Amino acid sequence: MILNQCTAAELDDRARRAEHHMTLALETRRWNLAQRYREEMRAVAAECARRAQRD
Repeated sequence: MILNQCTAAELDDRARRAEHHMTLALETRRWNLAQRYREEMRAVAAECARRAQRD
């Protein structure tokens, strides 16, 4: 799903899910997965910031 087409609730859900999966990856020392979910969280945060500037 393209982030600029997501609703605010969908962005929130994506961020929560990414944080959860990143925590699980860190606990099992799956560094590549942790990095992937960290990048997902950053992408969601950037989209939220972009929307905040626009409004």
